[in-house]
Amino acid sequence: MNNGKEFRDSLMELKDSLMECRGSLMEFKDSLMRFRGSLMEFKDSLMRFRGSLMELKDSLMRFRGSLMELKDSLMGFKGSLMELKDSLMGFRGSLI
Repeated sequence: MNNGKEFRDSLMELKDSLMECRGSLMEFKDSLMRFRGSLMEFKDSLMRFRGSLMELKDSLMRFRGSLMELKDSLMGFKGSLMELKDSLMGFRGSLI
């Protein structure tokens, strides 16, 4: 009879240990789920940052294009000024 009681007590201890283990596993699962959520938020932040970088790149490329157009316009203006100078020098030469 003593062995039966010891066996029953051992089974109860085993049950209690298993329940504690189950509780720990549930807590671990919850921690993993929170970690997964944090990773997803981090991924979303990185994707938004990547989008911002792409927009910045596009803006810089447009700015570069505008600078190239300005350079071309200034070069054309310089050419016009050189033609005007040549015309004025020719006019001056005809006056002398």
